[in-house]
Amino acid sequence: MPVSVKTGSVAPPDLGLTQCEELKDDNEKARSELTKTLEHKQATDGLNADETAVLDKARGTGMTFSSAASQLPDAAGSFSGCSSGLAREKIPDHVIEGGSGSQKMGLNKTIRESHDHEHDDAKEAAGVLCDKSHVHPGGGAGAHAEPKIVNHLTNLVGADNMRGGSLLFNIDWRSKKYGRSGMPCEHCFKMLCHAARECDIRIFICSEGDEAIELSKDDCEDKNAYAQLCMGVDGGIKPGR
Repeated sequence: MPVSVKTGSVAPPDLGLTQCEELKDDNEKARSELTKTLEHKQATDGLNADETAVLDKARGTGMTFSSAASQLPDAAGSFSGCSSGLAREKIPDHVIEGGSGSQKMGLNKTIRESHDHEHDDAKEAAGVLCDKSHVHPGGGAGAHAEPKIVNHLTNLVGADNMRGGSLLFNIDWRSKKYGRSGMPCEHCFKMLCHAARECDIRIFICSEGDEAIELSKDDCEDKNAYAQLCMGVDGGIKPGR
């Protein structure tokens, strides 16, 4: 059964379609700078194994750069994140740190869903968004590019202020499986839906044509929500352009 794209929700006038182009430029500049920095080191001093792997990923085999225009209370501005931890070390002027170690590592499903108070401290340390109500899945999902931006904003303004406003993301996800995509992965998609549903943050994702596609509360309730967003952002029901 074909999946249709929901229409009727447009970006607020103060976001503007040109912001998608500006955020795309931020992603491209950051990826280019990381690649050039590592290529220069490769030619002069040589790269270690980790740096060699990161350079390969930066060239397109498995790294995401995401930039977001924030109009959250007390946190207006643009922020860029990268799925590589080494990127922060190599190009600190282009990407944010992306939150604490606990936020980036996340917690396993058993702890996330537990009501036992023995896990309260761990959830408090790892929590992001309004009232620290979201914890990323364990294993490092919180170190993906979009979560790093959300982690950073939560720490910047405090979880009490992570309500209302809007976030516009331009995502440059490159992988061997999907090639190039403007989509969040499914873990990051769930985080963005939580932001929309539970924290009343309007979430927008830039499409290939630089249009701001809204991920609304109603969209997130649909069983085909991820495929529908893919249609609007990448033009098909799975990530990839």
